[in-house]
Amino acid sequence: MKALIIFSHPRQGSFSHALLDRVTKTLEKKGYHVNVRDLYKMNFNPILEGSDTIHIEAGDFVRDHAQFPEDVKVEQQLMLDSDLYIYIFPIWWNGMPAIMKGYIDRVFQHGFAYSFEDKDAFERFKGKRALFLTPTGQPQVIDGKENPLSRAIRTVTSEWLFNGNSVELIDHVFYGRVPYLSREELEGYLQDTERLIETI
Repeated sequence: MKALIIFSHPRQGSFSHALLDRVTKTLEKKGYHVNVRDLYKMNFNPILEGSDTIHIEAGDFVRDHAQFPEDVKVEQQLMLDSDLYIYIFPIWWNGMPAIMKGYIDRVFQHGFAYSFEDKDAFERFKGKRALFLTPTGQPQVIDGKENPLSRAIRTVTSEWLFNGNSVELIDHVFYGRVPYLSREELEGYLQDTERLIETI
């Protein structure tokens, strides 16, 4: 089994990095071959050029470039070769970091991750699953209920990303109040994640 981890956090000592380390080790212990795509270390170009965007001409969806850029093809092939996708990124300004959003913009292109014209995009992802792990500074429970911002973020990220193909969403886990917690409390989060990964 192959796992593809898409990771986004620029600071080496972050809780996100601790999360990445724990997830990677747990998957490897389970026998997964793990490929980590650290977008900051890769210096991934997040800018979608105009020539690579789709637009409509004579009722058809087209792009100026017939082929995806080479760096995008690499990421797309890794997705096709993998069984499990794990996205690890912090929540900043109620969304994902810009470099992660740019990754989505460039890699999840029409004709690959979704299509308005044929079923290939849906079929090619059958049997694949995804998990989102997102640290945040916001509390996850307010007045006994889930933070409404978390519900909104989940809707426009993990639940929306795969609605055009057959990837199964396992879960989208939020880790609340991360900057304010002790090392012991953060270790509790890591242990919870380890248990989650062990069930996959």
